[in-house]
Amino acid sequence: MRSSFIPIILGAITVTLTACGGGGGGGGSDSSYSSASTGSTSTGSAGTSGSSTTTTSSNAAPAFADLVSTISVNENQTSITTVEATDADSDMLSFSLNGGDAQDLSIDLQTGVLVFLSAPDYETKTTYQTDVVVSDGTTSTTQAITIEIVDIAETSSEAPLEINITVDSGTNMYGSGNKYYANDITNNESPDIRLEAGKTYRFLQSDSSNSTHPMRLSLQEDGTHGGGSEYTSNIDYVGSAGSSGAYLQFTVPADIDAETLYYYCQTHSGMGGRILITAATGTGYEIVGMN
Repeated sequence: MRSSFIPIILGAITVTLTACGGGGGGGGSDSSYSSASTGSTSTGSAGTSGSSTTTTSSNAAPAFADLVSTISVNENQTSITTVEATDADSDMLSFSLNGGDAQDLSIDLQTGVLVFLSAPDYETKTTYQTDVVVSDGTTSTTQAITIEIVDIAETSSEAPLEINITVDSGTNMYGSGNKYYANDITNNESPDIRLEAGKTYRFLQSDSSNSTHPMRLSLQEDGTHGGGSEYTSNIDYVGSAGSSGAYLQFTVPADIDAETLYYYCQTHSGMGGRILITAATGTGYEIVGMN
């Protein structure tokens, strides 16, 4: 009797424990449930917290890179400078002009290349002003600039006579590629340049486009690239091509034998043209279209 009674009681106890284990007392069962419950609550709380948090991304304004407020440009040339800017967010930037003399200027939307629409004449207008704007599509930055025009000698009463040299792509008798231009006259890739015997001339190479393109003279077409040698009589060089104040100065001998010289790039072939020597007439010089 005793031996059969104990299993029954134990069985009841077992049933009771199984039925009531969540409420009370069984250490292992309760601990397991509590842990699951806590995890569920924590997950719910974390989810709620993440969805209610708003992250605001602040947009940084673009900034100009070393854009000076005053720029000096020789008359008779259209190139001014290339505007550069940075953006901390690496946004795509665009450039524009606003107000002042913006109607006389042009800036490339993407590259920031700033030019005159027509070559300035010091005797007509000596300064230009405008606001340069760079935008990242959301925020913009503006800087006022003044462009000062530098007077250069253009007539025989002024000495030495000065001719602005710039470099741009074009086509001449050698083919296509970089070519010398004189005074930014339209369609004058490698033009014939008429000089007078006895006069002094400066071929200004201060425009940045001249960098790596030092001008030289020769008695041979295309100079050293054409098998000739550099002409050095009465010639001086100041500065490095492409830097401020750089030029080639040439005093044409009054008794020069040659009627034709050639200007060329010391580094690259096919960029230059002819210099035609005439007797002194007092007119200074003449730039004659494409050769």
